[in-house]
Amino acid sequence: MTFIKSGRRLALGLAAALAFAAPALAQSYDGDWAGALSAGGQTLHLVLHVKTENGQATAVLNSLDQGASIPASAVKTEGGQVSILFMQVGGEFVGRLSDDGKTLTGSWSQGATMPPTLTKK
Repeated sequence: MTFIKSGRRLALGLAAALAFAAPALAQSYDGDWAGALSAGGQTLHLVLHVKTENGQATAVLNSLDQGASIPASAVKTEGGQVSILFMQVGGEFVGRLSDDGKTLTGSWSQGATMPPTLTKK
């Protein structure tokens, strides 16, 4: 009987730890991220703004050279990776946070796939 009770406590403890770990992972992406994309012979300077409030992540992408501000349609973090969908322009950024939390390395897909690296400002 003691083994069963201990197993239940362990399961409850793990569930609680996971519940608190998910928001912490999402917030590690929070902040302003600057970088550039080379597309069609030109370089586009970008700033990605990510914010988490009440467990819900939102993002806005500013294309500085184009004077555009594009709100994200969806932001998802899973398995150490962030996926941000921009349906307005048919684009998606999928990236992984560096161990030191200072860079996001990934891919921008919008017809073609390009490999931007974004640095936390």
